[in-house]
Amino acid sequence: MLIMGLEDEYKEALRFVEQINFLHSETPVKGFETGIRYLGGLLSAYELAPDRMLLQQAATLTDNVLLPLFDQSPSKAPYTNMDLVKNRAQPTDVINLAEFGTYTLEFTRLSQILNDGGRYAAYANNLVDRAIQEPSVLPGLYPTSWDVEAFHPINSSLITIGGGADSFYEYLIKNFLLLGEQNDQGRRFFDAWQNAVDSIQTYLATPLVSSASSRFFVAAISDTAELHYISQELICFWPGNILLGATQITDPQKREKYRQFADDFMNSCLNVWKMTETGLAPESWTWITGGSTKRDVLRAFSVDNGLYDLRPETLESVFYFYRMTGDPVYQDIAWDMFQAINKYTRTPSGFTRILNVDTDVPEQDDFQESYLFAETFKYLYLIFVDKDCISLDDYVFNTEAHPFRLPRPIQVQKQ
Repeated sequence: MLIMGLEDEYKEALRFVEQINFLHSETPVKGFETGIRYLGGLLSAYELAPDRMLLQQAATLTDNVLLPLFDQSPSKAPYTNMDLVKNRAQPTDVINLAEFGTYTLEFTRLSQILNDGGRYAAYANNLVDRAIQEPSVLPGLYPTSWDVEAFHPINSSLITIGGGADSFYEYLIKNFLLLGEQNDQGRRFFDAWQNAVDSIQTYLATPLVSSASSRFFVAAISDTAELHYISQELICFWPGNILLGATQITDPQKREKYRQFADDFMNSCLNVWKMTETGLAPESWTWITGGSTKRDVLRAFSVDNGLYDLRPETLESVFYFYRMTGDPVYQDIAWDMFQAINKYTRTPSGFTRILNVDTDVPEQDDFQESYLFAETFKYLYLIFVDKDCISLDDYVFNTEAHPFRLPRPIQVQKQ
C-alpha cells in the first residue's frame, strides 16, 4: 500500500495491526512463515513510514513467538512451531535449511533498527555461521534436512536449491549486503554464497537435448551422488540472486562468469513459462539429458506437477534483470507473464491457483495465496514504475518481497 501510495488504505491497515495480539493463537504458529511474513512486513512498513508501534509489535512478536523456538531447543537451532496456548515450542527432531536459515535478514535488520548490539541478529547469524562450517560433499551446498538436537546435517537427505533449502542460500548474499563488507560474519556468508553458486554451476546445472550450452535445468543430488532430474518454479529466484551477488565480486572474470550464468539460468526459467499451453510455469518439471526429436529440441522438459500456485520466483528474477540492466525487454516479458496470470487465474472475487498449466482450459482451484500480493504483484508493479521506487541501491528484499533499507547504499541499478 505504501509503495503504491495508497495512504488511506494503509492508515486503516495500521489501525488493524495495532490491535493484533501476537501472544494469542489457538493453533500452532510456524516460525518460518511468521518471520518472513509478519516480522518482515512489520519491519518493512516501519522502513517506509516509521511508526514506533510497528517496532513494538515486531519486538513482541519476536520475543514471544520466535525466540522461544531457539531458546527451548537443545542446540539452539529453532523448532518449527510455537504453541502459544501452552507457551511452549513444539519439539521436533528434524528441520530443514530454509527453516533455520531464513531468520537472518529479519533478525539482522531488527537489531540494526533497535541498535541492540546485535542481540537478535546473533540468534540467527551465529547458527548459520555454524552451519556453513559443516563439511559437505559439494562445497557450499548442504543436505536439506538437519538433526535439531545435534545440529548436524542428515547426509542421507537430498541436496537441493529448491523447496526446503532455497531461502537459506538466498539470504547469504542479502545478509552480507545488510551487514556490510567490513563485517567478518558477513564476509563468511558472502564466501559461502559464492561456494554455493560455483557448485550449482559445476554439479547441478545439467545439459539438455539442445546443443546450445545455455539450455539447462538445475537438478537435485542424493547422498550417493545420483542426480534427480526434477526441478521447481521455486528455484527461479536464483537468476536474480546471482545477478545481484555478482555486483559484489571484485574479480572481473569471475563477475562476468556469474553474470553469464545468471543469464543462462534466467533463460532456462523463462523457457519453462513459454513452453506450456497457458504460458504459466508448473510447480515442478522433469527432463531428459539426451535425445534428438523435434519435441525434445523445442521443449526439453515434461510437466511433473502442473499446478500454478501464483508463484513469483521467475517474475522476481525478471525484476532484478530489468532494474540492473535497464533493458526494456524484461518489461515485455513481465507483461506477457501478467497477461497469462490474469487470463487463467482471475476470478470474480480475486485470483486462484490453477491445477494444470499444460491445458488450454485449465481447471481453477479455490485458493489465493497471500504472497500473490506481497510478491507476485509487487514485483510486477515495481518493473513498470519509476526505477527510483524502492531502488536496489537502497533496499534489499526479504524472501517475501518486503524491502529493508540498507544501512549503506550500494550501486547496482542501471541508471
